[in-house]
Amino acid sequence: MMATDMLGLRPGAARLKHPGPVAAERVVCVPTRLTGYDIELPAGTPLLQALQQLLDATGCVSANGQLVGGELSEFSYYIPDLGPEGGPVANFSRLYVGAAPGRMIRGGITVGRRDGAVFCHSHSLFVDAEGTERAGHLNPEEVVLGSGVRAQVWGGPDVVVEVQPDPETQMSLFTPRRVADTGGGEVSAVVCRIRPNVDLVGVVERLTEAQGWLGAHVRGQVGSLVGGRLQQPDGSVVTVEGPATEVMFLDGTVQSVEGRMTADLSAHLVDRHAVVHSGRVLPGENAVALTYELVLTEAGNGGDR
Repeated sequence: MMATDMLGLRPGAARLKHPGPVAAERVVCVPTRLTGYDIELPAGTPLLQALQQLLDATGCVSANGQLVGGELSEFSYYIPDLGPEGGPVANFSRLYVGAAPGRMIRGGITVGRRDGAVFCHSHSLFVDAEGTERAGHLNPEEVVLGSGVRAQVWGGPDVVVEVQPDPETQMSLFTPRRVADTGGGEVSAVVCRIRPNVDLVGVVERLTEAQGWLGAHVRGQVGSLVGGRLQQPDGSVVTVEGPATEVMFLDGTVQSVEGRMTADLSAHLVDRHAVVHSGRVLPGENAVALTYELVLTEAGNGGDR
């Protein structure tokens, strides 16, 4: 779906040239049905173990949403960085070990599989034991939960997201795949992977329209942008330095405005200098850098909570 001539970016918008061949299909999109869950994760448990328990309890094979509140007993994280010469354009920084206990504010999360085992991708905003606000890509294998962390996610039994090698970026990235056709789930949805140099706002609008929906809610929170262009409440625009910034969470709805499907999205980003930025995501000016793990649910029909 969506060939390379449908990127939706304005002339002059920042783009990235990746080391591998450009895939013709810019969006991998699997229609399905999903159910929303709000579950407190067990304290004293490693994050991946808690997420396996969540999938077992709900019957989901994967899930997308956010972690909200609570304590992190142990944690470490990365921030974005430049990639090595001849390799991926962007990569991870050195590993930062968080001063624990930390307090989770909010973080996007994708729960899927890597080599058959439960794995997750989470960009989070948190406060460390010294009271300093931090943000970055959680290292899931070194996170132990404290009390009060809630997973607010959307999942189902039919579509799994799994880590697969990506020749274009030379990275391993979550990609959705249908594994069943039970039709289970409360609301119509699409589970997608957005490839690089696609405008994030534009693709959300096009996908909503393509489903024949009257509107949609954004549920998938995790991905990266080529820098960033964010409008502030006073109308000014913040330009975030690239090549890649991590999207920690993306809020918004999509609805028809004067006959055109229109997305109003706001995001929190963390850049490669560990600075957090927030604002309205400007249409046509925010290209996906490496990937975006997008999930949309149909507005109405039980999907509005």
